Amino acid sequence: MRAPLRAFLVALTAVLTVAAGAALVAQGRGRGGMGGMMGGGMMGDEAAQADMALFHELFAARETITRQVTPRADGVETVTESSDPAVAKKIQTHVEAMSARVREARPIHLRDPLFREVFANAEKIALRAEATPNGVRVVETSADPWVVKLIQAHAEVVSAFIRNGQAEAMKNHPLPDRGGD
Repeated sequence: MRAPLRAFLVALTAVLTVAAGAALVAQGRGRGGMGGMMGGGMMGDEAAQADMALFHELFAARETITRQVTPRADGVETVTESSDPAVAKKIQTHVEAMSARVREARPIHLRDPLFREVFANAEKIALRAEATPNGVRVVETSADPWVVKLIQAHAEVVSAFIRNGQAEAMKNHPLPDRGGD
């Protein structure tokens, strides 16, 4: 087996092992809601499996992806694009899937404190996405100052995913400082 393929398979196995373990631990607190990895356990959620496959495809294509994050007083505006039409479509599909997860409170990546807190506050997030010729423009806002900080921190982490790939996804990301909100 070639070294790059072996490394990919090892990384994929690690992600699946961590996710499955987290799902089992989370299920011990009860299924559904915020207790399960994906709302009811990751491995049983076909949509989650499709989302994970798409994450890996985007990690593999990250060299072709550009991202601009513009902070706003009430959140962020991001533009994520690729000159590769197939990757651009995958970006659009990914954003549609993640937008649905926020709207429907179907969390992912709950071992990460930042993602856990974003989903815990999903009802306070307004998200508007529009396709661009090469990807997607997203405006995420909130009237809650704490949630604005979460949105902005999440946008930076997504940018780090694009810069650093799988290694970044394996990290846990701290919550922003609450400050005087």
